[in-house]
Amino acid sequence: MQQESEPDSIDPWVRRARPAFLYIMYALLLWSVPMGLIAGIHPATAAAITAGMRAYLGALPEPLYALFGTGYLGYTAARAWGKAKGLER
Repeated sequence: MQQESEPDSIDPWVRRARPAFLYIMYALLLWSVPMGLIAGIHPATAAAITAGMRAYLGALPEPLYALFGTGYLGYTAARAWGKAKGLER
């Protein structure tokens, strides 16, 4: 029995999982451009935005970060194992 790859999957959540994560990371990186402009024009506003984001990210519980990291690394290891065994393309 051959397993489906993500793009061939019937489940839309499986097909969108990897691109969604990458789009979020791209958005975070691209946000540095307007933040640089804001910092150049109005440093106090940029400092307030930075403080707000730091407070938000600091409020997330540590186990949530651990869960995300474990899930992401586990997925990566499972994919590498599957490819090494020839179960996935």
